Amino acid sequence: MKRPFGNSWFDTFLARKTAPKVPNRDLAGKMVVFTGGTDGMGRVAVKRFAEMGADIYLFGRNNQKSENVINELRRAGYPGKFTFVRCDLGDLGQVRNAASEVLDRCEHIDYLINCAGLNFSERTLSSDGYEMNFAVNYLGPFLLTELLLEQLTATPNACIVHVTSATQAIAKLFLDDLQLEKHKWSMLQSYAQAKLCMIIHARDVAARLAGSNTTINCLNPGYIRTNLVRHTKGVERLFVVLFGKLAAPTWVGAERILAAALDSRYLVESGKFIYEDIFLEPNPLALDATNVTKLMKISHELTGLIETDNKQQ
Repeated sequence: MKRPFGNSWFDTFLARKTAPKVPNRDLAGKMVVFTGGTDGMGRVAVKRFAEMGADIYLFGRNNQKSENVINELRRAGYPGKFTFVRCDLGDLGQVRNAASEVLDRCEHIDYLINCAGLNFSERTLSSDGYEMNFAVNYLGPFLLTELLLEQLTATPNACIVHVTSATQAIAKLFLDDLQLEKHKWSMLQSYAQAKLCMIIHARDVAARLAGSNTTINCLNPGYIRTNLVRHTKGVERLFVVLFGKLAAPTWVGAERILAAALDSRYLVESGKFIYEDIFLEPNPLALDATNVTKLMKISHELTGLIETDNKQQ
């Protein structure tokens, strides 16, 4: 099955406005680590996990917004335990501290949902000196996943979901210039490249975990109403407002996140790209084994990650 124009990034603007609701199931005792759960579809997805009885570690960089979500879940009377973990994914030190906190307090992790994302309209550097779209949308989630991976693989039938984007289809991969210092920087290209890198990372993790019962897949939830582009300005802001009229409701994106994590039709595969609700081939650059090897080497170097990091954490 293909979208109207095949596997084209433009298809995202033709997103279907509805999705099947994932049936509730008993998630009592299951642990969910969720980034990007204070706004939009992430917040709705967090509530749905809570409805099913899951315990949730909510990663967020805004204390007040994160605590508001936690308090909302508690007031609703959901049976699970809900914990806010301070973490700005653009700050690798905070990612390490947050991962360490989870590993110290959790005996198992059943689901890791990397939903957080931002799209900066001007080239900005993170506290570590990395281009911000690359840092928040890829490098932080990469490090978090790697630090939690040993705990995930020790948990039966654990699942990792990277929330990506249809823009990965038009991304270029500048392995010699991932910060886009030499090549022309643009909001779209920096964001698209970061989302492509997430897919490449998922393929690497899937290959390493082959034969295990832990799965990792990437999801393009469709064009969903979101605060992702709240940092856009000028003409780009106008573009966002106009095309926002085509966006699917927030709950649709949330249900697709739930499906990627809970629906058995996706859990029999690993390292795949889910376009709304079907498997599609990602950008050919993600399928190149040389690109996978090179990006993983660079990613480990940029994060200071070494083979024993998971054990030390």
